[in-house]
Amino acid sequence: MQLLSVGLARSIWLFDTNQLNPGGKSIFPDALLWLGEKYSFTNFPKSLSDIDKEKKSFLFTTGEFQTDTDSIAVNFSIYNDGLIAETWASTEKGDLFLEDVLRSGASRYGLVIPSVIKKQYVSELTVEMNNPFPANDPLVNAFCKTLDRLFERHKMPPFELNGMGFLFDFSRSSYKPPGLVVERKLGVDFDLNQFWSKSAFPTKDHLFALEEFEKLMAQMNSRLVAPTA
Repeated sequence: MQLLSVGLARSIWLFDTNQLNPGGKSIFPDALLWLGEKYSFTNFPKSLSDIDKEKKSFLFTTGEFQTDTDSIAVNFSIYNDGLIAETWASTEKGDLFLEDVLRSGASRYGLVIPSVIKKQYVSELTVEMNNPFPANDPLVNAFCKTLDRLFERHKMPPFELNGMGFLFDFSRSSYKPPGLVVERKLGVDFDLNQFWSKSAFPTKDHLFALEEFEKLMAQMNSRLVAPTA
């Protein structure tokens, strides 16, 4: 499997942001201006009135964060109940950015970093797989032929299995992540075996899950190969 691109790597850190400033120090709008300049955001709030009314947050867009190895683009949001970083590199680098924001803010303004932070993630990746969905499963093929007949008048190419998704029972949890979805990338020739995937995992774990998924596909395909005489 080969990683082709990161469509989105969102790091969500949940906590009461009032805990950052328990002493009620006057840090605005200076803190907004400082964040905007420190990370070279193209657009950022200049005052408390610049809150995004739709998302109810302070939005900082198209910034730059220097890691130990490279410089990455980043978007940043401040909510009442936490912080969000969006990158196109990895959630791990998004976490590094949020760590830098909190550590630098604590140093500059005497803020207090919360002891308990709940972390959630959204990861979207495009990958190339060597072992795509099973192509010879008789039950899947029979259903695809049913679809072919339904659309026969449109003279379309044959149907194939397009994707798989893995979720848990949402009725048993208040947390409703996207689970793991693997689909063929829209607009790309099926023969290229390019897949789009979305998950609630950090990028590193998402890649691991896709590697394990590819192994599963390889095992399923091998079982469907007819034995030679």
